[in-house]
Amino acid sequence: MRRARPLVACVIAFVATVAGAGLSSCAGLPSSTAVQQGSLVGEPVLQPVRVQPDGPAAGATPEQIVRGFLRAGAGAGFDDDHAVARSFFVRSVKDQWLPDSGLKVYSDDSALKVELAAPNIVHVTAMIVAEVDSAGRYRQTPVGTSAQATFGMQKLGGGWRISQPPQGFGLWLSASDLDRSYRSFTVAYVSKVSQTMVVDRRWFPITSGLATTLARAQLAPVPPYLSGAARTGIPAGTTLAVDSVPITSGTAVVDLSASALLASPDLRRAMWAQFVTTLTQVAPVSEVSLEVNGTGLDLPNTPGRISTVASLGYPSQDAASVETAILRTGSELSRVSSDRPQDQDRPPKPPNLPASSILPQIPTGWISLALSWDGQEIAGIGGDHGDLARWQRDRHFKLAKFGHNLTRPSYDSMNGLWVAGRSGDAAKVWVIDTSLSPMEAAKPRTISVPWLVNRTVLALKVATDNQRVALITSDRQGRDVQVVVAGIVRSPSGEPVSLAAEPLRVGWTLTAATDLAWVDDSTLAVVGRVSPQTKMGPQLVEIGGNITAMPPVAGTRLVTNTGGLRGVVVLTDRGKVLARAGNGWQVLQTGTDFLIPGE
Repeated sequence: MRRARPLVACVIAFVATVAGAGLSSCAGLPSSTAVQQGSLVGEPVLQPVRVQPDGPAAGATPEQIVRGFLRAGAGAGFDDDHAVARSFFVRSVKDQWLPDSGLKVYSDDSALKVELAAPNIVHVTAMIVAEVDSAGRYRQTPVGTSAQATFGMQKLGGGWRISQPPQGFGLWLSASDLDRSYRSFTVAYVSKVSQTMVVDRRWFPITSGLATTLARAQLAPVPPYLSGAARTGIPAGTTLAVDSVPITSGTAVVDLSASALLASPDLRRAMWAQFVTTLTQVAPVSEVSLEVNGTGLDLPNTPGRISTVASLGYPSQDAASVETAILRTGSELSRVSSDRPQDQDRPPKPPNLPASSILPQIPTGWISLALSWDGQEIAGIGGDHGDLARWQRDRHFKLAKFGHNLTRPSYDSMNGLWVAGRSGDAAKVWVIDTSLSPMEAAKPRTISVPWLVNRTVLALKVATDNQRVALITSDRQGRDVQVVVAGIVRSPSGEPVSLAAEPLRVGWTLTAATDLAWVDDSTLAVVGRVSPQTKMGPQLVEIGGNITAMPPVAGTRLVTNTGGLRGVVVLTDRGKVLARAGNGWQVLQTGTDFLIPGE
């Protein structure tokens, strides 16, 4: 059974609590702070509870002024351009500070050190755990990463103020501040070759103007790692005609500049789909209306307000789990449940299947098997990782040698069989057209990936949207392991031509990784580890987010997925197939391969 995974993030609703711990009593930081009123019971939760900071205190030292500024930046200023935080500056420079220029995230107040370096200079250092850039792109930082900033100070009649903020300084937040004030959202684009949404995850502050923030992000060009694979229907130069996106009775009204009229009907449809996908993540938004200078943006056969991308011709990608998998034991293949352990007392009856569904025998010398989306083909790698073979029912074809150090194959649902490896001294990615008949006519075709120079590909997996691929690479010595995601650039007919010129690195703190699978549109399951002292195990890696260790599994070898976070399945070096059960794992089957369509 073919499955799809959700490409649209669920509406985010959360309740944040405020902890007073960590707010020390000093002249620049009050021992108690006012808390803004929260939402009433039953109301959509639009904002976290905010801590209302105080401005500069009389008699505060330069260090206390800087501490007060940092705390004010993390407080309730997201809706008023951080007016309180700006009050810590001298008047002539307060508007030069750009809080949107990026975030440094430290664990807690104990990681922050503020020192007087000279009578009018304050030096700040912090051991940081993450960074968020000006575009909202999040990355965890390795243990021991530090950030530094130096503030010039000036004493005025009202006390010390910041006169020289560090260039490019944004906000420094504790991890609890980030959790309280920010959330991740997807910004949507569309495939260049199909009616498919392609999303990019970013972090933004939760404010009453969240819809406006997301709309501004939507107007930006396609990010580099998706360039050539995805497009935007929004013409270059388009802005918000009114710098606000009001929400009335659940409808978000986006008023665009006249440049939006340059879009063709096809691009207007894409534009609508993008705004609907992105803005309906805001809790009160149930539909979107697009306007140009106050007049509705015309799209034939389409109402003025849209609530789903399906009404625009973009198929729904609701999550569905795989019910049946293929288990390999020795050279034998059998169909088994994808999520229930085998009943030892009642062996399963052979299914009544047509001849086209009869499974082949695969000699034990072939490893790292993969199953096509339609379940009609299996591919595998030779034990020395130098050969690739394909099986279709009772037919078997071993391709002529074309590379070595081949990875486990990966199928897309557009007739592509992908594999990576080396040819001579260079890393390569090949694609085989599985639609060609007979299958002997299909030859591996190299696609262009210039950034693989001096790298080795350890694993490769195509996303379910067919527009992105995730890879694990290392340097030639097997060090500097990186997990990256890149868009797939296709010809007008859909054939892969290259990967995007600049990949996006994810899972920055992983020190080792050997295998991966897509969990959903913005999450990978990776066999890896963060600390060199820990054992390899399953990790959840958010694209544009954190790494979360899953319950440990001794001897984790491979990972696959039957659909969603609860569908992660791991295979061990002792032949156990494990599926999630409660907060741990249960033995699903015993075998050497567990094949899921498209995995």
